[in-house]
Amino acid sequence: MVRIIPRLDQVKKELAEHSHRALDFNIGTISGDLRAIIADEDKKYKAGQIKSIRIKHIKIKANDICFLSAYGSNKYGHALAVGEETSLPISMDRSADTALFAAAMDCKIEENDLLGVLILLPVELTH
Repeated sequence: MVRIIPRLDQVKKELAEHSHRALDFNIGTISGDLRAIIADEDKKYKAGQIKSIRIKHIKIKANDICFLSAYGSNKYGHALAVGEETSLPISMDRSADTALFAAAMDCKIEENDLLGVLILLPVELTH
């Protein structure tokens, strides 16, 4: 089982210690945010199955692009994408309430399981 609650308390404490930063990380001159992709329902998967699952709401600011961390956060599989029912242009505030999850083995994903990490990077549109 992959439960994040004990680890989440530790992460919150670490983030509080570094709360002077406006964004979660910097790579040279690039700054961005990290968001946990957390299941908002129980769902069973067979090995190799790819299907959507409700996730805890994630706000995505206008002009932020999304990347998924390649680090395997869930031993049963990997989040492939996040989104919402109606896709909006990058120039608008958006959100994610659904993820596409690919199972590597038979499993039951439970509410509050960590499915992956979303990386949000602000960009300046040139058109």
